[in-house]
Amino acid sequence: MNLPIDPTENDLSPQELIQELPSKAARRRVLQAADLSIDVDDQSFTEMLEELSQIELRRAASQLRFAGARTIYYYRVEDLQQVSPDGAVGRVGDVGSPGAYGPEVQKALREHNRIYVVCNVPKTGSQTQLTLSKDDRPTTVATFKPRTQLLAVRSPDDGTADATAQAVLSYLGLEDASRVSFLDDGFRERFEDACVDGYSTVQLRHTTTSANTKEIEVRSKESGDRNVSDVRPDAIVEDLLQRGDIELEKAGGLVSIPTTVQSIEHGERLHPRVTIRFPDGRVTFEQFVPEQILIELDDVVRKSL
Repeated sequence: MNLPIDPTENDLSPQELIQELPSKAARRRVLQAADLSIDVDDQSFTEMLEELSQIELRRAASQLRFAGARTIYYYRVEDLQQVSPDGAVGRVGDVGSPGAYGPEVQKALREHNRIYVVCNVPKTGSQTQLTLSKDDRPTTVATFKPRTQLLAVRSPDDGTADATAQAVLSYLGLEDASRVSFLDDGFRERFEDACVDGYSTVQLRHTTTSANTKEIEVRSKESGDRNVSDVRPDAIVEDLLQRGDIELEKAGGLVSIPTTVQSIEHGERLHPRVTIRFPDGRVTFEQFVPEQILIELDDVVRKSL
Protein backbone atom coordinates (compact mmCIF):
# COMPACT_ATOMS: atom_id res chain seq x y z
CA MET A 1 0.00 0.00 0.00
CA ASN A 2 1.40 3.40 -0.98
CA LEU A 3 0.89 6.12 1.60
CA PRO A 4 -0.24 8.86 1.94
CA ILE A 5 -3.71 7.65 0.98
CA ASP A 6 -6.70 9.71 0.02
CA PRO A 7 -9.76 7.47 0.55
CA THR A 8 -11.79 9.60 -1.86
CA GLU A 9 -9.54 8.40 -4.70
CA ASN A 10 -9.02 4.81 -3.60
CA ASP A 11 -11.14 1.78 -4.40
CA LEU A 12 -10.75 0.50 -0.84
CA SER A 13 -13.32 1.35 1.81
CA PRO A 14 -12.19 3.05 5.06
CA GLN A 15 -12.47 -0.34 6.78
CA GLU A 16 -10.16 -1.92 4.23
CA LEU A 17 -7.73 0.99 4.46
CA ILE A 18 -7.45 0.46 8.22
CA GLN A 19 -6.87 -3.26 7.75
CA GLU A 20 -4.23 -2.55 5.10
CA LEU A 21 -2.10 -0.51 7.53
CA PRO A 22 1.40 -1.98 7.89
CA SER A 23 0.95 -3.45 11.38
CA LYS A 24 -1.44 -4.03 14.25
CA ALA A 25 0.37 -1.27 16.13
CA ALA A 26 -0.41 1.17 13.29
CA ARG A 27 -4.10 0.16 13.33
CA ARG A 28 -4.22 0.56 17.10
CA ARG A 29 -2.70 4.05 16.93
CA VAL A 30 -5.10 5.21 14.23
CA LEU A 31 -8.14 3.97 16.17
CA GLN A 32 -6.93 5.49 19.43
CA ALA A 33 -6.29 8.84 17.73
CA ALA A 34 -9.85 8.66 16.36
CA ASP A 35 -11.14 7.89 19.88
CA LEU A 36 -12.43 4.46 18.89
CA SER A 37 -12.15 1.56 21.34
CA ILE A 38 -11.64 -1.53 19.21
CA ASP A 39 -9.29 -4.37 20.06
CA VAL A 40 -7.15 -5.02 16.97
CA ASP A 41 -6.18 -8.44 18.41
CA ASP A 42 -9.79 -9.59 18.63
CA GLN A 43 -10.74 -12.29 16.13
CA SER A 44 -13.88 -10.33 15.28
CA PHE A 45 -11.91 -7.15 14.51
CA THR A 46 -13.17 -7.05 10.92
CA GLU A 47 -16.80 -7.41 12.02
CA MET A 48 -16.37 -4.64 14.61
CA LEU A 49 -15.04 -2.30 11.94
CA GLU A 50 -18.14 -2.97 9.85
CA GLU A 51 -20.31 -1.88 12.77
CA LEU A 52 -18.76 1.59 12.95
CA SER A 53 -20.84 4.52 11.74
CA GLN A 54 -19.82 6.50 8.66
CA ILE A 55 -18.85 9.42 10.91
CA GLU A 56 -16.56 7.17 12.96
CA LEU A 57 -15.04 5.68 9.83
CA ARG A 58 -14.34 9.11 8.35
CA ARG A 59 -12.76 10.14 11.63
CA ALA A 60 -10.48 7.10 11.56
CA ALA A 61 -9.65 7.59 7.88
CA SER A 62 -8.62 11.18 8.59
CA GLN A 63 -5.92 9.84 10.91
CA LEU A 64 -4.26 7.80 8.17
CA ARG A 65 -5.14 9.81 5.10
CA PHE A 66 -1.83 11.68 4.89
CA ALA A 67 0.12 10.04 7.69
CA GLY A 68 2.16 7.52 5.72
CA ALA A 69 5.16 9.77 5.12
CA ARG A 70 7.36 9.55 8.18
CA THR A 71 9.81 12.33 7.27
CA ILE A 72 8.83 15.99 7.59
CA TYR A 73 10.75 19.01 6.32
CA TYR A 74 9.91 22.45 7.67
CA TYR A 75 9.89 25.74 5.76
CA ARG A 76 9.25 29.31 6.80
CA VAL A 77 7.07 31.13 4.24
CA GLU A 78 6.71 34.80 5.11
CA ASP A 79 3.51 35.49 3.12
CA LEU A 80 1.83 32.18 3.90
CA GLN A 81 -0.12 33.76 6.75
CA GLN A 82 -1.93 35.93 4.20
CA VAL A 83 -3.44 32.91 2.43
CA SER A 84 -7.05 32.30 3.45
CA PRO A 85 -8.40 28.74 3.71
CA ASP A 86 -10.90 29.41 0.93
CA GLY A 87 -8.17 30.87 -1.25
CA ALA A 88 -5.93 27.85 -0.65
CA VAL A 89 -8.49 25.26 -1.74
CA GLY A 90 -10.09 27.40 -4.44
CA ARG A 91 -7.22 27.03 -6.92
CA VAL A 92 -7.47 23.30 -7.53
CA GLY A 93 -8.39 23.67 -11.19
CA ASP A 94 -4.97 25.15 -11.91
CA VAL A 95 -2.90 21.96 -11.87
CA GLY A 96 -0.35 20.49 -14.22
CA SER A 97 -1.05 17.69 -16.65
CA PRO A 98 0.20 14.11 -16.04
CA GLY A 99 3.67 13.50 -17.39
CA ALA A 100 4.93 17.08 -16.96
CA TYR A 101 8.61 17.50 -16.17
CA GLY A 102 8.15 19.26 -12.86
CA PRO A 103 6.09 18.75 -9.71
CA GLU A 104 2.29 18.90 -9.95
CA VAL A 105 -0.32 19.95 -7.43
CA GLN A 106 -3.02 17.27 -7.48
CA LYS A 107 -5.50 18.70 -4.99
CA ALA A 108 -5.89 20.87 -1.91
CA LEU A 109 -8.17 19.99 0.99
CA ARG A 110 -9.25 21.28 4.38
CA GLU A 111 -8.95 18.79 7.24
CA HIS A 112 -8.24 19.11 10.97
CA ASN A 113 -8.46 22.93 10.65
CA ARG A 114 -5.48 22.81 8.31
CA ILE A 115 -4.77 22.93 4.59
CA TYR A 116 -3.29 19.88 2.86
CA VAL A 117 -1.79 20.22 -0.60
CA VAL A 118 -1.21 16.87 -2.32
CA CYS A 119 1.58 16.87 -4.91
CA ASN A 120 3.00 14.51 -7.49
CA VAL A 121 6.76 15.05 -7.69
CA PRO A 122 9.55 13.42 -9.72
CA LYS A 123 11.97 11.47 -7.55
CA THR A 124 14.63 13.84 -6.13
CA GLY A 125 12.54 16.77 -7.41
CA SER A 126 13.29 16.83 -11.15
CA GLN A 127 13.45 14.63 -14.21
CA THR A 128 15.13 14.80 -17.60
CA GLN A 129 12.47 13.10 -19.69
CA LEU A 130 8.73 12.68 -19.73
CA THR A 131 7.32 9.73 -17.82
CA LEU A 132 3.86 8.57 -16.95
CA SER A 133 5.01 6.07 -14.32
CA LYS A 134 3.63 6.84 -10.88
CA ASP A 135 6.55 4.90 -9.43
CA ASP A 136 8.83 7.67 -10.71
CA ARG A 137 6.61 10.43 -9.31
CA PRO A 138 5.87 9.77 -5.62
CA THR A 139 3.06 11.49 -3.79
CA THR A 140 4.09 14.17 -1.31
CA VAL A 141 2.00 16.27 1.05
CA ALA A 142 2.49 19.84 2.22
CA THR A 143 0.37 21.12 5.09
CA PHE A 144 -0.01 24.31 7.07
CA LYS A 145 -2.24 25.94 9.63
CA PRO A 146 -3.97 29.00 8.15
CA ARG A 147 -2.65 32.39 9.23
CA THR A 148 0.78 30.99 10.10
CA GLN A 149 4.18 31.00 8.36
CA LEU A 150 5.17 27.34 8.81
CA LEU A 151 4.89 24.89 5.91
CA ALA A 152 5.44 21.21 6.72
CA VAL A 153 6.37 18.99 3.77
CA ARG A 154 6.11 15.21 4.08
CA SER A 155 8.57 13.83 1.58
CA PRO A 156 11.16 11.03 1.24
CA ASP A 157 14.22 13.20 0.52
CA ASP A 158 15.60 16.74 0.36
CA GLY A 159 15.23 17.28 -3.39
CA THR A 160 11.65 16.06 -3.47
CA ALA A 161 10.81 18.18 -0.43
CA ASP A 162 12.23 21.35 -1.98
CA ALA A 163 10.38 20.65 -5.24
CA THR A 164 7.15 20.15 -3.29
CA ALA A 165 7.63 23.43 -1.44
CA GLN A 166 8.21 25.25 -4.72
CA ALA A 167 5.13 23.65 -6.26
CA VAL A 168 3.02 24.82 -3.30
CA LEU A 169 4.45 28.35 -3.50
CA SER A 170 3.61 28.52 -7.20
CA TYR A 171 0.14 27.11 -6.56
CA LEU A 172 -0.56 29.70 -3.84
CA GLY A 173 1.02 32.59 -5.76
CA LEU A 174 3.84 33.04 -3.26
CA GLU A 175 7.54 33.52 -3.89
CA ASP A 176 9.94 32.94 -1.02
CA ALA A 177 10.44 30.01 1.35
CA SER A 178 13.43 29.10 3.49
CA ARG A 179 14.17 25.77 5.15
CA VAL A 180 13.97 26.01 8.93
CA SER A 181 17.28 25.22 10.64
CA PHE A 182 16.87 23.76 14.09
CA LEU A 183 20.19 25.39 15.00
CA ASP A 184 19.08 29.01 14.46
CA ASP A 185 18.23 31.64 17.08
CA GLY A 186 17.79 29.36 20.06
CA PHE A 187 15.32 27.16 18.20
CA ARG A 188 16.94 23.90 19.35
CA GLU A 189 16.70 24.84 23.02
CA ARG A 190 13.03 25.82 22.73
CA PHE A 191 12.20 22.71 20.72
CA GLU A 192 13.97 20.37 23.14
CA ASP A 193 12.33 22.01 26.16
CA ALA A 194 8.93 21.54 24.54
CA CYS A 195 9.08 17.91 23.48
CA VAL A 196 12.39 16.02 23.68
CA ASP A 197 12.66 13.30 26.33
CA GLY A 198 16.26 12.58 25.50
CA TYR A 199 18.75 11.55 22.82
CA SER A 200 20.26 8.08 22.79
CA THR A 201 22.61 9.06 19.95
CA VAL A 202 24.03 12.34 18.72
CA GLN A 203 26.19 13.03 15.69
CA LEU A 204 28.41 16.11 15.76
CA ARG A 205 30.50 17.55 12.95
CA HIS A 206 33.39 19.96 12.64
CA THR A 207 32.50 23.19 10.87
CA THR A 208 36.12 23.90 9.89
CA THR A 209 37.62 22.29 6.80
CA SER A 210 41.04 21.99 8.44
CA ALA A 211 39.85 19.58 11.13
CA ASN A 212 41.22 16.03 10.95
CA THR A 213 37.99 14.61 12.35
CA LYS A 214 34.89 15.21 10.24
CA GLU A 215 32.19 13.63 12.44
CA ILE A 216 31.84 12.49 16.03
CA GLU A 217 29.09 10.11 17.10
CA VAL A 218 28.15 9.49 20.72
CA ARG A 219 25.85 6.66 21.80
CA SER A 220 24.31 6.10 25.21
CA LYS A 221 24.70 2.94 27.24
CA GLU A 222 21.91 0.39 26.88
CA SER A 223 19.05 1.24 29.23
CA GLY A 224 17.31 -1.51 31.15
CA ASP A 225 14.05 0.42 31.44
CA ARG A 226 11.74 2.04 28.91
CA ASN A 227 13.27 5.49 29.29
CA VAL A 228 15.96 6.68 26.92
CA SER A 229 19.44 7.17 28.35
CA ASP A 230 19.99 10.82 27.45
CA VAL A 231 23.51 11.62 26.29
CA ARG A 232 23.06 15.40 26.50
CA PRO A 233 24.12 15.72 30.18
CA ASP A 234 27.33 13.78 29.45
CA ALA A 235 30.31 15.99 30.21
CA ILE A 236 32.03 15.15 26.91
CA VAL A 237 28.93 15.99 24.86
CA GLU A 238 28.35 19.21 26.78
CA ASP A 239 31.97 20.25 26.20
CA LEU A 240 31.79 19.48 22.49
CA LEU A 241 28.54 21.41 22.01
CA GLN A 242 30.05 24.49 23.63
CA ARG A 243 32.88 24.60 21.11
CA GLY A 244 32.54 27.10 18.30
CA ASP A 245 33.84 24.68 15.67
CA ILE A 246 31.40 21.86 16.51
CA GLU A 247 27.80 21.66 15.28
CA LEU A 248 25.02 19.24 16.17
CA GLU A 249 24.23 17.43 12.94
CA LYS A 250 21.83 14.65 13.91
CA ALA A 251 20.24 13.03 16.96
CA GLY A 252 17.96 10.10 17.67
CA GLY A 253 15.72 9.73 20.68
CA LEU A 254 12.22 9.96 22.13
CA VAL A 255 9.79 12.88 22.04
CA SER A 256 6.75 13.73 24.16
CA ILE A 257 3.83 14.76 21.96
CA PRO A 258 0.31 15.51 23.31
CA THR A 259 -1.72 12.54 22.10
CA THR A 260 -4.41 10.05 23.07
CA VAL A 261 -2.31 7.27 21.54
CA GLN A 262 -0.85 4.86 24.08
CA SER A 263 2.10 2.50 24.02
CA ILE A 264 0.87 -1.10 24.10
CA GLU A 265 4.03 -2.14 25.95
CA HIS A 266 3.73 0.32 28.82
CA GLY A 267 0.09 1.40 28.86
CA GLU A 268 0.99 5.09 28.89
CA ARG A 269 1.13 7.88 26.33
CA LEU A 270 3.20 6.97 23.29
CA HIS A 271 6.62 8.59 23.14
CA PRO A 272 7.61 8.21 19.48
CA ARG A 273 11.20 7.57 18.48
CA VAL A 274 12.52 10.12 15.99
CA THR A 275 15.68 11.07 14.14
CA ILE A 276 16.30 14.80 13.82
CA ARG A 277 18.65 16.43 11.31
CA PHE A 278 19.12 19.89 12.79
CA PRO A 279 20.61 21.97 9.93
CA ASP A 280 18.10 20.48 7.47
CA GLY A 281 14.95 21.14 9.52
CA ARG A 282 14.03 17.48 9.16
CA VAL A 283 12.32 15.05 11.54
CA THR A 284 11.82 11.36 10.76
CA PHE A 285 9.53 9.13 12.81
CA GLU A 286 10.92 5.62 13.19
CA GLN A 287 7.45 4.09 13.31
CA PHE A 288 4.03 4.78 11.84
CA VAL A 289 2.18 7.52 13.73
CA PRO A 290 -1.31 8.89 13.06
CA GLU A 291 -2.14 12.37 11.87
CA GLN A 292 -2.79 13.59 15.42
CA ILE A 293 0.89 13.22 16.33
CA LEU A 294 2.16 14.79 13.10
CA ILE A 295 -0.05 17.82 13.67
CA GLU A 296 1.13 18.20 17.26
CA LEU A 297 4.75 18.07 16.15
CA ASP A 298 4.06 20.79 13.57
CA ASP A 299 2.60 22.94 16.35
CA VAL A 300 5.68 22.39 18.54
CA VAL A 301 7.97 23.44 15.68
CA ARG A 302 5.83 26.50 14.89
CA LYS A 303 5.84 27.66 18.52
CA SER A 304 9.60 27.13 18.74
CA LEU A 305 10.38 29.48 15.83
